[in-house]
Amino acid sequence: MKKKLLPALFIATLTFFSNENLRAQNSINLDGINDFVQTNYSGISGSSARTVEAWIKTTANANPSAGGIQQIITDWGTNSSGSRFTFNILNNNAIRLEINGSSVNGTIPVNNGAWHHVAVVYDPSAASKISLYVDGNLDTAGNPAISVNTGSTVKLRIGNRVDGVTFFNGSIDEVRVWNVARTATEIAGNKDIEFCSPQPNLTAYYKFNNGLPNGANTSITTIEDYSTNTNSGTLTNFALTGSSSNFTAGASLTLNSINTSVTANNGTLTSAENMISGTTYQWLDCINGNSVIPGQTGQSFTPATPGNYAVEITKNGCKTVSTCTQITLATDSFDFGKQISLYPNPSSGLFSFQLPSTEEKITVSVKTITGQTVMSRNFSNTSEFTLDVNESTGIYFATIETSSGEFATFKLIKK
Repeated sequence: MKKKLLPALFIATLTFFSNENLRAQNSINLDGINDFVQTNYSGISGSSARTVEAWIKTTANANPSAGGIQQIITDWGTNSSGSRFTFNILNNNAIRLEINGSSVNGTIPVNNGAWHHVAVVYDPSAASKISLYVDGNLDTAGNPAISVNTGSTVKLRIGNRVDGVTFFNGSIDEVRVWNVARTATEIAGNKDIEFCSPQPNLTAYYKFNNGLPNGANTSITTIEDYSTNTNSGTLTNFALTGSSSNFTAGASLTLNSINTSVTANNGTLTSAENMISGTTYQWLDCINGNSVIPGQTGQSFTPATPGNYAVEITKNGCKTVSTCTQITLATDSFDFGKQISLYPNPSSGLFSFQLPSTEEKITVSVKTITGQTVMSRNFSNTSEFTLDVNESTGIYFATIETSSGEFATFKLIKK
């Protein structure tokens, strides 16, 4: 059979590392008319300690003295005196904790259209039992005129009061409920972090990282609870298409436990984030706007052509993208690869290689397009060898490395 000389993929790498996982993720936008999320979380009842946090963005007027309507962030309980735990925006367009019959009011307006982190802490043992925080700073602290005794008639709602009267006009993100009174240090230190693993005392956690921002998301009916309690929420009355009443861009947060480093070895890129249960990978083409590379969902990826590549990692509901890694042509490897004959290709399984000279040691690895190694072979004191790729029909990548430090990667077509 006549030998056909085929070009190899002659790859060298310039690798960039990044541990900065800052990103804009999704939020839920509510229309202020009838949108809300009804969760399966019963909330914290009676007078037990608790903390509620969220990121919010709104321009709605909630100040009743200026013709505004209160904006409900979260609520649960019973609609009777002292029995609701209603976190909202009201007087002066500032946050407020209302328990039906009394309240504690903040002073800082939060309706300027920017993202704000807001939190309410109820500590029954403190002198000032209610504390309100805006962007990690204490806004006000005080006591309602009646005792907190939260009921259990209506489970946690996001964007609507338990009596169904008022809603929220704007975007909400990262809703968290804790069964402890979080400290000022804890609130300020964790407000910008999206948790990628379960946290002690976190009893409900809604990230809203579903769907496509402003996209067609009508098939999505529920959102996940990323606490250990897994009390999902039902999306109620949302359009789920367009730029409102839908999933939209969220606050920029830092992921606290995803390693976005990428290493390169002989033309193969590997994510440093270990593959554990729940971790997925998707390799992206940076040159083409981070477009998805079909089939490239392994921890490792061997590019077929030079370019810039990144990996999107999803872990426990967190999703982030690595810095791009550049793959360039290397002159030495190019010269080496040009002198290697590969035949036949495509093949039903047997692929023969002929090198330009005898090598003391040759190491060959064959990987799938998803980066899974299906074959590793070593050859000694030879200039030719044959690989029997006893695998399914498809595309594979064979990387040849010699003891003299030369390497080349070939695309194999198994028919």
